[in-house]
Amino acid sequence: MKIQSIEITNYKAFLGTYPIKVDGKNLFIYGENGSGKSSLYYALKDFFQSSIENIDLHELENIFVSEEKKGSTAINVKFSSDQEGKGKTRNYEFSSSRNDTREAADTTIRDANKLKSFLTYKHLLDIHHLKKHNSINLFDLLVKGVLKHFRYSLTNGRELGELWEDVESMIEKKTGREYPINKKKTEVNSAIKAFNEAFGELFKPDSPEYILKHAKPILDQFNHNIQVTLRYAQVRPSSDYSALDNARVTVDLLYAGKKIAYPHLFLNEARLSAIAISIYLGMIKRHVQGIPCKILFLDDIFIGLDIANRLPLLQILEYEFPEYQVFITTYDKPWFEYAKGFLENNKVWKTMEFYAQETIEGFEIPCIFDNQDFLEKAAYHLQHSDYKAAAVYTRSAFEKIIRTYCEKKKKKLVFKSRLKDYSSEDFWKEVKPDLHPKTITDIEQYRNLVLNAFSHYNTEKHEIRTELISAIQGVKALNIELKSMQS
Repeated sequence: MKIQSIEITNYKAFLGTYPIKVDGKNLFIYGENGSGKSSLYYALKDFFQSSIENIDLHELENIFVSEEKKGSTAINVKFSSDQEGKGKTRNYEFSSSRNDTREAADTTIRDANKLKSFLTYKHLLDIHHLKKHNSINLFDLLVKGVLKHFRYSLTNGRELGELWEDVESMIEKKTGREYPINKKKTEVNSAIKAFNEAFGELFKPDSPEYILKHAKPILDQFNHNIQVTLRYAQVRPSSDYSALDNARVTVDLLYAGKKIAYPHLFLNEARLSAIAISIYLGMIKRHVQGIPCKILFLDDIFIGLDIANRLPLLQILEYEFPEYQVFITTYDKPWFEYAKGFLENNKVWKTMEFYAQETIEGFEIPCIFDNQDFLEKAAYHLQHSDYKAAAVYTRSAFEKIIRTYCEKKKKKLVFKSRLKDYSSEDFWKEVKPDLHPKTITDIEQYRNLVLNAFSHYNTEKHEIRTELISAIQGVKALNIELKSMQS
């Protein structure tokens, strides 16, 4: 069961109604800061969470909604029973006046929510502060981050993070005549016992809930050649019950079979992120998987990963979670463009770009480009009679196509120390010998008439629509011809 479309109205960054076509595919989103990509994350998260929890949409309403439209905040999600959208469809609305996610006879959304499969970069922020006192403590990262929303039989229907919040709130209570120390001790001990039983079980190697049993197969795919052992000594109250001791998860480490004496020096931010993400993904797979709707949303979690760890993560998602519909966001545009090269020929992925558009009133709203490559953007601007923009995007498409071909065919170019020193002509010379003569003639004609001339300021050049249409068609034909030679 896959999401076909999402419609968000007056929620957080979204002012007005925004239809987002997902088409049953995985979705990779680039978004500027303030463009609404995290608002999409929270909109879907709240949509699923609304199946079991009362969420006040008035508190999440866009602050610039006019008086007459207040109370209209809504999240509508359309599902189909197959990825192509040809099967039976079902629309669910979550709004101030209606909530379809709680229908007694339909547990689809409630079942999907049990996976707790929404992870944001905020859950990983503690990675930046782990290396203290010559050791690593993963406690906060796990309990307040990647496992905050984890629940299973020993959490008794509650989330692990909620059990820990109970412990913290109990220990912070002040004692006095109305709240004697003996009562506090009883309540603190009870809360700690519930937490230790639930969390401690995850660190027992002989337990079916052993945390590394589920995380190790995923961590191994990051190819760090490390073996990790996690130890938890169990939290206990201080002697006067004013603080907590032993809130620690420590790390033992083997690298290529050799014990690492100082893991805090060996585990850089990327390796720590890989461990945390592997634990998170492993615990998702630990859940019962036989449910119709499985969503996995990763919001900006590439922040702590270098390129050597980002590509393995994409492969992990492809091979370990083929039945999931995956949503990924990033604010890293170069990485987004790089990753698109791996995803653009993959029929299960779709890409979008979110930008922050300033209104006349001076505040920002999202501006969404749906799955547009350079040629699609060129066609869009052509349709709106912005010929210069259309020419620039067509030229960009031409340059990307010939560079990609040279890379995949391992063409030998004259070495230049900086990428910016290469011109499109350097790549075009290597591509031409492989092409049909007519393709070469068309491209070179359009380069002179359109792609170069329209891209510069020239008051003497007429921007002729028919030439531009022919140029776009020519670059499309070039792309088809070169792709046929790569397959």
